[in-house]
Amino acid sequence: MAILAHQVFTEMQSIYVELSTLPSLAPSEQVNNRLTRLVNLCISPNSTSLMPQFSSILGAKRLCEHLRPICAEAEGDLERHWAKRMIKSAVEANKSTSSTQRLLNAFPYYQNYIDLCRLECSTLEAFLPNSTPTPSKLAFIGSGPLPLTSICVLDRYPNATVHNIDRDGSALEVSHELCKQLGYASRMSFAQEDISSLNDGKEKADWKTFEVVFLAALVGMDTPSKLAILASLAGKLRPGTLVVTRSAQGLRSVLYP
Repeated sequence: MAILAHQVFTEMQSIYVELSTLPSLAPSEQVNNRLTRLVNLCISPNSTSLMPQFSSILGAKRLCEHLRPICAEAEGDLERHWAKRMIKSAVEANKSTSSTQRLLNAFPYYQNYIDLCRLECSTLEAFLPNSTPTPSKLAFIGSGPLPLTSICVLDRYPNATVHNIDRDGSALEVSHELCKQLGYASRMSFAQEDISSLNDGKEKADWKTFEVVFLAALVGMDTPSKLAILASLAGKLRPGTLVVTRSAQGLRSVLYP
């Protein structure tokens, strides 16, 4: 197992060097091939059992710290690419339920979001008070340019609204336009905020109104940062608010903290 861990580490180092020298992380054959290799290493069947040996390798922690920002940027570029592609297609198509679903299904990972949302919502519903069988006001922190979780949540809860928060204003502009084109804008709101600076007194969100808050996996690039954000949120949310935090296990934590 230790030999395999070193082989994985060496391969990841090679991928990191290749990615870091590319002029752009926007979707391309070069970027896609390298990210696919990296993801396949992280989702291998022995990912969880391999992690202790991988973590003990000198330089593994630093490699993860270097890879995560690159993966975050590449994921953002991928989402932006597809969001703009959907907007363009939506403008050209008739706005109908069938065309909306067709546009969403074009994104190669859309079904993953549907499955994840179903799992998360089924879990959180078990913790909602009896007086609130389904949530009506939710927030998603780190929604990005392609807010698929928010869209899936609105499909599941027809009377709910979602407040999307991201520190990237340009991502929110794309996201807002996409939701408008797909027919979700009336139940969505958007705010540019850096969640890591919630104590600066400049919050735009009324945190005590939310029943559920989602925290994207890439919000907080390491465990201490994520815990600090959660601690800050705990002081702003009303008692009983449910917080759904995404993280990763095994070698998946190379990509997501």
